[in-house]
Amino acid sequence: MKHFYKNIILAPAVALGLSGLASCADFLNLSDPESLSDGNFPTDIEHVGLIVNSVYGAQHHWYFLGNYWAGYVMYCIDHTIDLQWHEDQEWVDILAGEVKTGNEKVTDPWTALSLGVYYSNTALEEIAEYRQTAPESERETLDNYEGECLFFRAFYRWHMLSLYGQPDMDGVGIPIIQSVPKTLEEMYVGRATTGECYQAIIDDLTAAVPLLTQTDNHRVTAWSAKAFLAKACFFAGRNEEAKAYLEDCISNSGKSLVSYDDYRMMFNGYDEYEFNSESFYEVGNTADPTGGAAYGNPNAGSTLSLYYPPFCIGPDGSRTAMSYGNQYMHDRNLPRFGYNDPAPLSSQVLQVSGSGDDAVYSLSEDYMARQQEYRDRLGTPSYDYEAYPDPRLFVCALQPFVDEVQMTFDGVKGYHKVAQVEFGHWWEMDATTGNDPETFYGWPVRKYNYLDGHLANDTRNVAGYNIYFIRLPELYLIYASLLRDTDPGTALEYVNKVHRRAYGYSPDSPSAVDYQSLTDRTKTASDDHLANDPVLYELWAETFGEMRWWEYVRHFRLGPKEAAWYRTVSGPGAAKTNIVWQDRNYAMPIPTKEFESNPNPDMVQTPGY
Repeated sequence: MKHFYKNIILAPAVALGLSGLASCADFLNLSDPESLSDGNFPTDIEHVGLIVNSVYGAQHHWYFLGNYWAGYVMYCIDHTIDLQWHEDQEWVDILAGEVKTGNEKVTDPWTALSLGVYYSNTALEEIAEYRQTAPESERETLDNYEGECLFFRAFYRWHMLSLYGQPDMDGVGIPIIQSVPKTLEEMYVGRATTGECYQAIIDDLTAAVPLLTQTDNHRVTAWSAKAFLAKACFFAGRNEEAKAYLEDCISNSGKSLVSYDDYRMMFNGYDEYEFNSESFYEVGNTADPTGGAAYGNPNAGSTLSLYYPPFCIGPDGSRTAMSYGNQYMHDRNLPRFGYNDPAPLSSQVLQVSGSGDDAVYSLSEDYMARQQEYRDRLGTPSYDYEAYPDPRLFVCALQPFVDEVQMTFDGVKGYHKVAQVEFGHWWEMDATTGNDPETFYGWPVRKYNYLDGHLANDTRNVAGYNIYFIRLPELYLIYASLLRDTDPGTALEYVNKVHRRAYGYSPDSPSAVDYQSLTDRTKTASDDHLANDPVLYELWAETFGEMRWWEYVRHFRLGPKEAAWYRTVSGPGAAKTNIVWQDRNYAMPIPTKEFESNPNPDMVQTPGY
C-alpha cells in the first residue's frame, strides 16, 4: 500500500479520437513553467521520472482499477458477485450475458486502457529523446524507465485484449499503436487480430527484460516481466516458451508462497502483508482520507470496492452498508467452495422466542458452533478436509454473523458482526429485494475490501488495498496446465503446492490433503464442471475475486459451462434473470465513436454487437 509514486503527471483532457489519443504537443502543453511542457521537457532525469510515474498512474484511472474494473466489469462477467439493487438494466445485462452496444459500463474501460497505452508511448518517445544528451551515468536509470514503460504498454494492452478481444488467434483484437500519432491519418488504426496483439505484448515484454535491472519490488522488475511473459506465451499457445519462462520464474526468482495466515491478510490494505514473497507485480495503492475523492477524480488509491462493501450489524440490530453497497458474493460460489450449511436465516437456523415487540431472535447454537469450528482451525492441519469447506472461502468472503469489521456508530468506532447484504434488521429481509430467507446467503466479498470503517467517511472512498497482477500460485497452476498431458506427475505436484498452502501445510511436502490425480474430486458439487478438474478448480479458487478468472474462462472456452453453473442473477424488482450464453460474450463491444470516426476498414465493432 505504501511507496506509491508522488507527483503523478496526468494529461489534460485529450481530444476524442481513436483510443482517446491526442498529439504529443497537446499532452505537454501546460501553463505551469515548473511542470512538463514541450518547451522545458525533458531537461533532466527527474522530468523523465515524472512522466514514467504518469504511466504507473494510469492504473488508477476511474474507468480501470480506480473503480470500474471489478464491480462494473470483471466481477459481473465472471459472477464473483450478484446485485442487490436491480433497477439498472445495463448492470443486470452484464451479469446475465445480454450486454448491448452502448453499455458504457463495459465500453468506458476502453478509453482508460487506451490512455495507458498513450502514456506509455509518450514516455518511450521522451526517454529516447532524452537519451541523446543524457550523461552515461544515467543510462541504467533510463534503461529501467524504458523497461517499465514497455511492461506497462503490454499491461494495458493485456487488459484491453482480455475484455474486448476474441479469444481465437485470428479473431478481432485491439488496435496496436506503437507511437504517438502526429497527424490525423496516423490515428486511423484498425483492430489487429488477437494473435497479433499477443505478439505485440510478447515483443514488448521480451524487450523489457534485459532493460530492467532494478530490484525494488514496489516497481516493475525483470521478474515482473518474465512472469508476465510466461502467462502471455501460454495464452498465445507458445507452450515451449511459456514453459521456459515458468521454470525460470519458479526456480530462480526467489519467490515463495506465503503462509495461509499471511495469504488471508494480503488483500485488504495492510502494509505488512503486501509486496510479499509470492507477488511478481502488484498495483500499489494508498488510502487518502484528506486529499482523496471518489467519482472520477485522480488519486493514488482505488475505489474498486465502492459497489461491494461489507454490511455490518449496528447497535439497534439494523444492517448498515459500509459504502454504496449494491453487490454481494454470488450465492452459487458457496457450494463451489464446498460450503453447504443452511442459509443463516432459514428455519433450520433462525430461532425466535416471544412474539411482537418482545420477540428475541438468535441463531442456533449448533450452527454457530460449527461456523466457529471452521475459523478456529483455519491454517492448521486440524482443519477437516473432508467435512469443512475450502479455507479460501474465508479469504475471499466475509461470513455474516461470524466475521467482524470495524465501523463507527454514534461516534464510537468498534468491531461489529458482518451482516448479510440485505436491508432492515438482521433477522428480516426486505420484500422488495425478493430474497428468500430459506435460500439466501448474501456474503460480502472480502478480497479488495476496506474492513476498518465506512469507505466514504474514513477514506473519502479512496482505499489502499494493493491489487495483484501476477502471483506465484498462478504460475504454478499455469505450469501444471502445460504439463498435465506430458508430465502429469510434475503437474500434480504443482497443483498440490497451491492446495497444501490453502490448508495450512508446507507447500513442498506431501500432506493429508493432497490430490491423488489430476481427475481427483475437488470441493465443488458433483454437477460442476470443476468437480473432477483440480487444475481448473485451483485456478478458480486461488484467483477468485482477483479479476483474472475471466481470462481463463475465455482461454479455455468455459463460458457455457460457467453460465450453466451460476444459472441466474438478480433481475428487475424482486425477479431473477436467467444467465444466457452466446459466444459473442467472450468479447465486449467497444465505444461506437471509435469506428464511427475512423475510416480504417479494420476499425470495426466487436462481432456480434
